[in-house]
Amino acid sequence: MALVLAVCGCLCAGGFLLDGSGSEPIAEEPWVVPDDGWTAPTTRAPIPERASPEPPTPSKQPVTRPTSGPAPVTVVYQVTGSGEADIAYFDAESDLIHIDSAKLPWRTTIRTNGQSRVRLEADWLDVEYHGLLECTVTVTGTDTPVVLKERSYGSIWCAPE
Repeated sequence: MALVLAVCGCLCAGGFLLDGSGSEPIAEEPWVVPDDGWTAPTTRAPIPERASPEPPTPSKQPVTRPTSGPAPVTVVYQVTGSGEADIAYFDAESDLIHIDSAKLPWRTTIRTNGQSRVRLEADWLDVEYHGLLECTVTVTGTDTPVVLKERSYGSIWCAPE
């Protein structure tokens, strides 16, 4: 223990002797940040939360029955999967209807005169997502009922040949 005290004492005394001025250290001028014109933001009222998004709407209102003549044929369009997809199909007047961000499973029914085009397409919103999509088109009221069913991990469509 005595040896430790002797060494510490020598070091302290040596440090004092090496400091030639023997004066107290002087603090330097403080560093000043130059004025860049920035001012602190003012307190504002909080931004109100956005209302929940509206349900997906078609690009135009679909026609579920032809505007003229009988409608003996029923077409049921259906897309299953999980999440949301962009969907396109032909309505009773053969107009192409687009529905953006449709929540799955999705289904709609139209009545037609049998002269309308029948086609259903679906695409995932997220191109990186590769979950299973399944489309089904059921046509009844014709001589022979038709059921088309397709499955895919990406873009998909169902239509009679």
